[in-house]
Amino acid sequence: MKFYNLNSFYIITELKEHFDNKMKLLSLINSTKSDSIKENNDFVTKTDWQFKDEKRVYVEEFYKIIQPYMDQMAKKLNCNEWDINTIWFQLYNKKSKHDWHVHTNTNYTNIYYLNLPNNTLKTQLYDVREQKVIDSIEIKEGQLLTFPANIIHRSPENNTDDVKIIISFNSNFDKVMV
Repeated sequence: MKFYNLNSFYIITELKEHFDNKMKLLSLINSTKSDSIKENNDFVTKTDWQFKDEKRVYVEEFYKIIQPYMDQMAKKLNCNEWDINTIWFQLYNKKSKHDWHVHTNTNYTNIYYLNLPNNTLKTQLYDVREQKVIDSIEIKEGQLLTFPANIIHRSPENNTDDVKIIISFNSNFDKVMV
């Protein structure tokens, strides 16, 4: 088997309303049914992944915020339609991490950095062809990172006393207009 280069990309979107909505979203997340994940090499302090089929108020609020950005992203990707098929939050205290994984049955993985007090906590991607970690993405709180869902990625172990909080979602784009 031989690998060939095929340029790919990731997208960083600045959510202009971040500071206007941060406290409200944090409050809604705090009141959302959640649990921790401790399996294999993963330890996520708090997430609603297990309850993603239940009604969650922060999801409705976040959807209102993200909708115009997703409309714009669809146009940039030459598509007329988009959808979000799964959405959840994850909170990482000290020693928390989400090991290497991909997202299946979706086109793109999206990570909104609701609270990112330390840049060492940002998501890392893995280049399969080069067999190396990509840790050079310049991302900050209030931004949305979007990349193809088949790219291996992780949330590295939190070795700080800071708390990282993200809202992650899987999205699909369709009705191509090239």
